[in-house]
Amino acid sequence: MVDEVGDEELERFSITTTTGRVVSIDGDVGALVRAVLTRVAQGGELSVLTLPETLTTSTAADVLGVSRTTVMKLITKGDLATTMVGTHHRVSYKDVIALKKARRDAQNTAIEQLLLLDGDV
Repeated sequence: MVDEVGDEELERFSITTTTGRVVSIDGDVGALVRAVLTRVAQGGELSVLTLPETLTTSTAADVLGVSRTTVMKLITKGDLATTMVGTHHRVSYKDVIALKKARRDAQNTAIEQLLLLDGDV
């Protein structure tokens, strides 16, 4: 399907039910379907998983792409809030995703600043 569309941007999807009713898929779900179709068409791998609302520090580390030790440092610095379950830290999935976005934004800003400096030389 992606090959058939070519350079055109995929805008809207629809599915047809067994009764013949057509349901439009747009918004966030449409964006997800576009991303999945594009990735598969490029021959890439795709993994879909669900995560609970609270994560272990090891799972948070996997989501952030860092070590568990780094997650513990983020907790100690106050960059990541936790709740205790017995003697174990648990972190909110939403907090982990927000931190991941903030770290990515900071990296992008730093790269942009470096590129600007490189242009000044």
